[in-house]
Amino acid sequence: MTTPTTTSPYQKYAANSAENYERYFVPAIGEPVGRRLLDVARLTLGERVLDLACGTGIVTRLVAEAVGPKATVAGLDSNPGMLGVARRVCQDSIEWYEAPAEDLPVPNEAFDVVLCSMGLQFFPNKVRALREAHRVLAPGGRVVWCTPGPTPPLLAAIDDALTSHIGPGTSMFIHGVFALHDATTAQDLMEAAGFEQIQVETTTMPLRVAPPAEFFWQYVQSTPLSAAVSGLDEWARVALEDEVVERCAGFVDGDVSVMEPGLLIVTGHREGRPCP
Repeated sequence: MTTPTTTSPYQKYAANSAENYERYFVPAIGEPVGRRLLDVARLTLGERVLDLACGTGIVTRLVAEAVGPKATVAGLDSNPGMLGVARRVCQDSIEWYEAPAEDLPVPNEAFDVVLCSMGLQFFPNKVRALREAHRVLAPGGRVVWCTPGPTPPLLAAIDDALTSHIGPGTSMFIHGVFALHDATTAQDLMEAAGFEQIQVETTTMPLRVAPPAEFFWQYVQSTPLSAAVSGLDEWARVALEDEVVERCAGFVDGDVSVMEPGLLIVTGHREGRPCP
């Protein structure tokens, strides 16, 4: 059992959430999922690519590597803290936009590909965001996006512990992360936005993350959940951490925790042929 006089991982991660996101969430979850998205996108040299809900830019910089230094690559996010980290860690040639996905500050037909990794589920108006993606695509261009879900048991256990110690309000974020995983819903959204040749794939992503206490604080301090735990005193944080460790014991394999979230990957095209 952890006590306030022993070392808790909490203290290691009590920093800027965007910095924690880049340092911990990206290598454990963001990059593997981003690479899976790019496998489906099949980018080619010179394609112009916009990355929506880019966060700290992991997918954006993978895109820049794939399409080459002369191609136009841009990342967009509504969170200035995330974009601040992205500008610092990514190459100078990438363009950055701070704006909502429902109102893209770019002209019509400016991109060949629009990507969105684990972000569409958070957009207040998903159809409008997808229509904006359709608008900025050149004829024959494509959108490729992915969302996780349903909630994997490891994070469901963490959600239960948070609810037990803080209240049901904490469930809103985790439930929101995994809210868009139905293939029929995805198809309907894409059709409503005007896309054609729609393909919907459901798969899983085996992930090996830090041990329960470490992963818990990494995840919390990389997300809006940090605000929910910030008001807890030291003893309350210890009790919460102990319950997380107990609930997540069944997901430990050696020195890591294991989870295999589902992943919905969706592709659609704008009608027309690309310009030669």
